[in-house]
Amino acid sequence: MLIDLRHLLRNLRRSPASAAAAVLTLSLTLGAGASIFAVVDAVLLTPPPFADPEALVTLGEILPGEPASAPRSVTYATFEAWRERAGSLPPQRADNARWGPRLAAIEASDGTHLTLTDLGAAERVHVTDVTPGFLPVLGVAPARGRMFEANDLSRPVVILTHAFWRAKLAADPAAIGRQIVLGGRAHTVVGVMPEQFTFPLDQVDIFRPLPLPPADPAVPEARAGYRVGVLARLAATTSPRNLKAALDEVSRRSSPPAQVVSTPIATAIARGAARTLGLLAGAAALAFLIAFGNLAGLLLVRSIDRRRELAVRTALGARPSEIGRQLLLEAETLVALGIGGGVLLALWLTPAVGRLALEQFGSVANRDVAVSWRVIGAVTIAAAACAGLCGLLAAVVASRGNVVDMLRRGVTPAPRELGLRRVFATGVIALACVLLVSLTLVGRSLRHVLNVNPGFDAHGVLTLPLLVPYPDPRRASFLSSLHSALEERLGRRTVSVINELPLTHDGGRRFMRIRSTEPAREVVLREAGTAYFEVMRIAIVAGCSFDARDNAAAPPRVVVSQSLAERSFAGEQPIGRQISLGPGPRAPMAEIIGIAGDVKHRALDDEGFLPTVYRSAWQAPSGSMILVVRSQRPNADVVAAVREEVARLDGDVPFTPCDRCRMCSRRRQACLPGVCWPRPSWASRCWRSYSAGLDCLGSWRMTLHADLRSLRFGSRWVPIRRAS
Repeated sequence: MLIDLRHLLRNLRRSPASAAAAVLTLSLTLGAGASIFAVVDAVLLTPPPFADPEALVTLGEILPGEPASAPRSVTYATFEAWRERAGSLPPQRADNARWGPRLAAIEASDGTHLTLTDLGAAERVHVTDVTPGFLPVLGVAPARGRMFEANDLSRPVVILTHAFWRAKLAADPAAIGRQIVLGGRAHTVVGVMPEQFTFPLDQVDIFRPLPLPPADPAVPEARAGYRVGVLARLAATTSPRNLKAALDEVSRRSSPPAQVVSTPIATAIARGAARTLGLLAGAAALAFLIAFGNLAGLLLVRSIDRRRELAVRTALGARPSEIGRQLLLEAETLVALGIGGGVLLALWLTPAVGRLALEQFGSVANRDVAVSWRVIGAVTIAAAACAGLCGLLAAVVASRGNVVDMLRRGVTPAPRELGLRRVFATGVIALACVLLVSLTLVGRSLRHVLNVNPGFDAHGVLTLPLLVPYPDPRRASFLSSLHSALEERLGRRTVSVINELPLTHDGGRRFMRIRSTEPAREVVLREAGTAYFEVMRIAIVAGCSFDARDNAAAPPRVVVSQSLAERSFAGEQPIGRQISLGPGPRAPMAEIIGIAGDVKHRALDDEGFLPTVYRSAWQAPSGSMILVVRSQRPNADVVAAVREEVARLDGDVPFTPCDRCRMCSRRRQACLPGVCWPRPSWASRCWRSYSAGLDCLGSWRMTLHADLRSLRFGSRWVPIRRAS
């Protein structure tokens, strides 16, 4: 072995540039591949942190003709009907004689934001409202304190995540029973979740019992209009298909009829991230093949160039196994050096990749993205196996041929050997071309999607989330005062508010009776402030938009989308018509004052536009609003102005720090689930350049020796004549 090591060091010293190029290529490839695999491992391969996750499914509804990939949340009335059908109601309410054995345990959740005001400065926190059995269905329990109980519904009690407990309560061991103020109301802490617990379906700091509105037969819409996300744990004898078929019986009887969508929780967590990460993993695998194809070609060329040396060693009594061991050791050494450099690169690169994944995929990547031993082990095993194949290939090529002929002919390669070199060079170039063409096609597809008109222009618009913890009249007054103050500082028609930006979600759906002769129709409801359409550059096709007169004292007025107007008022004039803001006969009526252009709510690749109704934010604003500002001033000046005005009006209103403010134009980047623009363009260009570099480097190394007609001895060039 010592002799083999001395020979190895001698050979590496003989061609240090070639060895260094091989190690550098492997380090870059393995480092980038390890970073990508670390994200894939954390997002796609790591099982959800719940007990028996294979039995967990998320449930939603779609209307006939809608894609099953985008299910919507369901009304609380539908949720209760599902629980009854699945036999998941509490024992005192269950009717197993009617429906048969229990199919699944079904629970509900609803994410929201509340203002935390008694632990330092006012702060916006993520709160998930859940039914009492939600955490038991996940198979998790608090590390401290207790679970929610049946009588906790609508009571002011909370369970904290470990991160919130450590950050805000300084890991106080006496936190159980302590009170915190959320949304202006004191809540009692009854539990703290374990440190390893995460909830990848949504960002969450605090769990709270679902604030269920009381059941009032006189106002059935109070519960029917409350929408929740639904999670189910299948019974041992129930399949997702059986549960879907049973719940479809309920949804088909709803108005309008709907279909149930059952999604395994791992798929729901990954969402569109699987598409993007699969693309990146495939690109990394192709780069892997290119790098090791280069290594195989390098070792092959070196073994051919060393045939005279190997023939002399064979003539002196060296066995073929010893020569093969020498070549295999050389391959494994180069790969070991590449693995070392790749691991160091991955340790440096992975935190940045993890931050990008968290920014792109949100709560999907809300896990520890790190180069774990599993990642290092997988990369090492794959690299070692490829190195072994490369070394064995070089050993097989070196063992072929007659020793006497090699000694007589020297190092001049035979035509068959030149053909083998060309085959390797062609293979490496082909792999690089596959990578280049694949990423080019993906980039063109993304460009084609981005050419779709989203209905708005977000370039130069700054968005700043704002949580207003007031009841409706005071909330509208605060937002109106803030809007007026900011317009004085930043300019007229440059500031507005909206409860949800385009291309982020299609939440806020509501059933409305557009015409008395038609059944209730589901629309997307948005709460927009004065000048919102001007700031976002959404065209007003007819009529007008909101102004300062559309306040709480004025009768309800709405602006409807063009698609809704064309569908419901074909051939008629919708301006001035009255529509119902709810499905029931007691729902308030609103006057249509304008028709706005359609915008994309979910993704640019959606077919068609969702019917949308805009209501004045000064009449019924949401507690969670988003400021949209289009100004020529620097972003820092805009943020400072907003912060000063919010603090002047009320210092208890939380304002999102500047480092979390984003340009609204980035919302346009989320054109596909889990895909962001322009990062894929930038990433694809990097991959194309990288693969082209690997291709050129490998081809140069493998073809260089075929073109040279001399060898260097000492400091002189000695011509080599081809043997006759």
